[in-house]
Amino acid sequence: MDLERNWTAILNVLGHARRANRFFSIATVDADGNPHVTPIGHVFFRDDMTGYYFDAYSKVMPRNFEHNRRVCLMGVNSSTGFWLKSLMKGQFSSAPAVRLFGEVSDAREATGEELARLQQATRITRRLKGHRLLWRDLNRVRDIRFDGFSPASYPVMCDGLWQ
Repeated sequence: MDLERNWTAILNVLGHARRANRFFSIATVDADGNPHVTPIGHVFFRDDMTGYYFDAYSKVMPRNFEHNRRVCLMGVNSSTGFWLKSLMKGQFSSAPAVRLFGEVSDAREATGEELARLQQATRITRRLKGHRLLWRDLNRVRDIRFDGFSPASYPVMCDGLWQ
């Protein structure tokens, strides 16, 4: 399947996944070939099949990138309403999950625009103590260039969702 042709549908699935879960899972591989999955809360996507995430707390991912910069990002729409409606109809209105494959860059300073997007995403909690503890000092990002995808697929219920 073509990533570029499906990018809008992929972003739709990822938007639903973000609202349902508040994080994405990013899988990496260590030097011995062992997989490692990390929940990352602040991943942002661009229209050009790239994205970035705030690289702050994971200690394992940066070590894994020394050997292999490939990642698999997965977003799942786990909304109970979405699943109940789909199960009642016997058809998903949009894909329940998608995996994106890509490669990460070196960590870099976030731009003003990227920091503004983070502030917008966390604004509802800005007056809470935990907000300051978790997100006040986030200023480093890694870019991700996506080059492939694999949708979650269930027989019949996902028919016709992808081109």
